[in-house]
Amino acid sequence: MPGPDPSPSRGLAKRARQRGQVLAIFAGAMVLFVGVLAVVVDVSWYWSNTLKVQRAADAAALAGAVWLPGQQATAYQTADNEATKNGYTTGGGVTVTPVQDSVDPHQLDVTISAPVNTFFMRLFGITKIQATRSSKAIYVLPVPMGSPLAYYGVGCFVLKPPATAPACTQSATTNGDSGVAPPAGLSGALCGTDLCSQGGWGAIITRGGNEQNGDAYAPENNGGYSPANNTKYDPNGYYYQLEVGAGGGVYIFDPGFCAMGGNGSGGTYGAGDHWIAGPSNPVSTYYTLFNTNGAPGQKQIWTQVAASGTLFKNQTGADTANGATSTGVNCSSTGVNNGSDNYHDRWWAMSTGLAAGVYQLQVQTTDPGDATINANTNAENMWSLAITGGGGPRVYGAGRMATYNNLSGGLQKFYLAQIDPTVGAGKTAEIDLFDPGDVQGPAYLRILSPDGGSQSYATFSYTSDSNCTGSSDACAASGRTQIETNNGSSSGFNNTWLHIFIPLPDTYGSVATGGLWNNGWWQIEYNVIGGNDTTTWQVSVIGNPVHLVVP
Repeated sequence: MPGPDPSPSRGLAKRARQRGQVLAIFAGAMVLFVGVLAVVVDVSWYWSNTLKVQRAADAAALAGAVWLPGQQATAYQTADNEATKNGYTTGGGVTVTPVQDSVDPHQLDVTISAPVNTFFMRLFGITKIQATRSSKAIYVLPVPMGSPLAYYGVGCFVLKPPATAPACTQSATTNGDSGVAPPAGLSGALCGTDLCSQGGWGAIITRGGNEQNGDAYAPENNGGYSPANNTKYDPNGYYYQLEVGAGGGVYIFDPGFCAMGGNGSGGTYGAGDHWIAGPSNPVSTYYTLFNTNGAPGQKQIWTQVAASGTLFKNQTGADTANGATSTGVNCSSTGVNNGSDNYHDRWWAMSTGLAAGVYQLQVQTTDPGDATINANTNAENMWSLAITGGGGPRVYGAGRMATYNNLSGGLQKFYLAQIDPTVGAGKTAEIDLFDPGDVQGPAYLRILSPDGGSQSYATFSYTSDSNCTGSSDACAASGRTQIETNNGSSSGFNNTWLHIFIPLPDTYGSVATGGLWNNGWWQIEYNVIGGNDTTTWQVSVIGNPVHLVVP
């Protein structure tokens, strides 16, 4: 039988064929490898670029949202400019699309679409992939405070003669009748022909006063506490937001300073201006009205509409007809020419015939042009504010305010703040009260929540600053529904910030509310023997006021 072919040429041919097969397999594998590499590299590159597009959309939405709701065109341009800063300008396949949200006018929705060049995918004819990302940002305005109506204040005006004036009787429902006739055309809740009291006055202490008297921002002194200067002193005072309909007017009641009688309650004329005033210690108050031009958060574009100027500057009067004594002039309403203040116990029409829009009223006692004004005067000016016109006008404190409450015995309720469910649900409300408890004790403070369709006492935790003495209640606690601010002999919260924290459930605001607490208004309740108290209120929802909306 024939044996194996010993020829070496046949073995070489077989090995060559094997090498050819390996090369073919390797070539095919290389094609597959390059394809996989193309996918990995290009997909990674695409993913990296979509992150850049997303960050640009986020930045554009955040930048533009602060101009809403009124400055839509500026909001859009600002968003476009911010996108350009990050490398994306409409044109050449790139689109930047800012849109004011159809449901919430404070929200800006921005979509950016841009082509992403490929590398290896070009081998397969794919040169670009379009990346599209969207972002939503909302600008949360300061929490409205103090009033859900077309006026603020006019609180428990008359507590003693003249006998012809109506009595002030407070209750947990109405907080009394102020006995002050409203400006013609004022809409809102009225008690007969008079304004129904909201239980307190707008208040501001002069620059030379002491913050320990309850105003945390307007006075620059600290009244014997350390440090001697008020570290929170703000010469800008306070701002009040006005939602005005076409043809509306702004009116201020008793805008100037006229010292009143005893500074007590239950038998004294305690809801008037007081403390040191006279020829050597004049009082100046300044009111400035701004049109926000639809952007309450952008002061640089506000335009001034009206200002009191020198009308309430360097006042030294006292209402001698109501028990006040002073070396200054008589400014009682019974005077022949009303002394130095023609608007004492009267409404001053600051501005009328206004265009519809959102306005801000600034109230301050620091004159930016004269450092000597009010520098050595310790006095407090109380006033009230009302607006007229159609379209459901409203007036309220913008985030913080000083208020003077003249309290009768029993339960007293005051409008505290309106917390919008779209802003607050699932977050924590912070209520900051400065210097509570300067009343006749025992005195208790509670917070009334509108959540769930009826009022209920909120459960909260609280802390306080180093000035707290703990003499009337603990300086910090949790699981509380009330705080004893005065135990009958002292208040542990004098010259103290009290910080109250209330968790809001995810379902907050899902049940409609009504009555005094309508539209998400919270109230603060005092249970006191009597007295009067100036306090500073601040309310906020914890978190960045300009933030992205997470889908």
